[in-house]
Amino acid sequence: MMELTDYRQEFVRTVQEKAAADSILDQDAFFQVACEMLRDSEAIADYIPIEPGYRYGEGTSRFMAIDGYDQSAFEMDESIVVMACDDDFSMRMGNGAPTIQAKECHRYINAMRRYIISAWEGSFLEQGEESGAAYGFASYIKEHRADITRFRLYFITDRVYTGRDSSIKDPTDFYSTDDDGHRVSLEAHVWDLRHFMESAEAAVPLEHLTVSLGPKGIAAVKAPDSQNSMDTYLLFLSGQTLAGWYKKHGSKLMEANVRSFLSLRGKVNRGIRNTLGSEPERFVAYNNGLTATASKVDVNENGCITSIQDLQLVNGGQTTASIFYSQLKDNIDLSKVVIPVKLVVVREDVARELVPFISRYTNSQNKVAETDFSSNSEYQVKLSQLSQQILTPPLPEATQTHWYYERTRGQYDSEKNRRDTADRRRFEKLNPSKQRIKMIDAPKYLICWDCKPEIASLGSQKCFAKFVSLESKKGKNSVESLNTDFYKQLVCKRIIFDTVYKSIRTTAWYKGAYQANISEYAVSKFSFDLQRSALSFDFDSVWRAQAIDAMTLDCLLKAAEQASEVLNNPSRSTQNVSEWAKKDACWHALQLKPNCLNSGKISSSYEESLHEELPTLDAQNRGTDSTDSTLFETDSEFTEGNNVPDWSLVSADACRSLYIFAHEHHILSPKASVSLAQLISGIPGELNINALNHLVDIAAQSGFPIATLESR
Repeated sequence: MMELTDYRQEFVRTVQEKAAADSILDQDAFFQVACEMLRDSEAIADYIPIEPGYRYGEGTSRFMAIDGYDQSAFEMDESIVVMACDDDFSMRMGNGAPTIQAKECHRYINAMRRYIISAWEGSFLEQGEESGAAYGFASYIKEHRADITRFRLYFITDRVYTGRDSSIKDPTDFYSTDDDGHRVSLEAHVWDLRHFMESAEAAVPLEHLTVSLGPKGIAAVKAPDSQNSMDTYLLFLSGQTLAGWYKKHGSKLMEANVRSFLSLRGKVNRGIRNTLGSEPERFVAYNNGLTATASKVDVNENGCITSIQDLQLVNGGQTTASIFYSQLKDNIDLSKVVIPVKLVVVREDVARELVPFISRYTNSQNKVAETDFSSNSEYQVKLSQLSQQILTPPLPEATQTHWYYERTRGQYDSEKNRRDTADRRRFEKLNPSKQRIKMIDAPKYLICWDCKPEIASLGSQKCFAKFVSLESKKGKNSVESLNTDFYKQLVCKRIIFDTVYKSIRTTAWYKGAYQANISEYAVSKFSFDLQRSALSFDFDSVWRAQAIDAMTLDCLLKAAEQASEVLNNPSRSTQNVSEWAKKDACWHALQLKPNCLNSGKISSSYEESLHEELPTLDAQNRGTDSTDSTLFETDSEFTEGNNVPDWSLVSADACRSLYIFAHEHHILSPKASVSLAQLISGIPGELNINALNHLVDIAAQSGFPIATLESR
């Protein structure tokens, strides 16, 4: 195991590389690196940074703080994560490992609590800056407060926490001021340097959660075929005990599980709720029970288990949460409820290998799709193999390297750290950390280029699930499409996304928030405008240069500015921007914006490219006149006046001819442009018939022969 001081040096280096690569402050880079580790550890599903971090009343009893949040779990278990970051990372660059005490941790935890209550009660909305991300998140809390039941508060620090876990107490829960007496639970988590190191070295984050069962303990039967690496016990817990654990520890119990709570509305969980209410004494017979893992148990002289260390529920999270929420919502008596439990005590040095298999093979009560465990799928293995076969092109004063595809959590660090010093340096030189593509992030780059930013904005976990669902429909074709060109284009799409993301900060129009959403929408809009202009993108030039040219970046930033206008539009139908970004309506609104390829100084360059790329129908096909009325064989009854009765019958070539004509005569409206693009490229979507017919009328007056709009 790596020493803490060595790990800190590596951690600081990672942060500094991130800061340099993205041209951001060390403090901001620290928060982003930490959040990536939280996501990889499954402590959170995703994160949305608040830039700059919100601070109010620092040094006073009114201190409020928030640096980011994760609301992706709200739909599953009605919980929301709020995060605050230690404020002076850049001031502690020594080689040692500085410490932090519980008192200072509590200061940040209480600051997050004050922010939540201020947002909950609405006072934050009365005094906050409306354009800020902290305001947008506060409005989300206010809007959904009737359904929120739990907040998880994460304090992130690069220092080493010197106290014991028991000295970090969860902040006091609070009640709604509404008449229904709605209660909200708060739980606190501290992620310090040691915690990050242990998380990086283990398959699951270690909370060192010790659960006490009292001096009498609980009777348990030990399996006779126990191995040196693990022992298995069978025991029975009361419903009250299990609900008490969940109330006290919340998600800390289930961070090794493959799922979050699926809500009481699901079929299985609804059945659990019904059994608890009508036949509680039969629950032990009806329910499959729980599977839990631990690193150690204490047993008294009677053979009863008195405490469990590092307890994690790998199967039964649905049962546990359903029992807790049923008691909370329905006031169900749990005194007659008994739950069977299989407890597997796994030695720490083999936990990384065994716990995922225990989790996988015991999850059957609510079906877990294979997509939940897809790192070993043929698709992911093939991408990983391609990444190690393909070298970047030779560049001046640069060595050829790989773009490392990390298909399992911690794969890159594990492969690096198992080597000796010299071999590790060679590995890092051949596989730079900044060229690591994580499995969970790859779908975002592909989805954005496929013009689905509303899916990318769902967050990495849901975007990944959507992507796997789409790919599974292709069957064998999905894997067969993976080749050298595919992987090179994936890398290019990553380069494009990262360049846009980094460059947004340098623009005058950027409002300091929702950088990721703007990037996702910008890439999608750029790709969409290429399609509606019938242009193909030159990925080869990006691959050869390992960068995008200035003209392409100008187009992308134009698209980003348009995306920012749509996302921050005051008249948007959804107040919270990150939620608005998940709506189809948001993407449709951006599609109506002008073509980003026609901006300013790049206009003429793309007009030349337009005519080179669009089928121009040479003399053999169209004669010498681009508007020759004999271009197509026509149906004399197809058009009525200057209107087209059925645009679905118009050929793609005819629509392309109209597009070129309208573009050259500067009469192409955004709405007509979007609809023509759909007809040319076959992109599905509702056509704006009024805009199309209006364009035809204007085009006819300008000399366009409407007879060319023939039926297929």
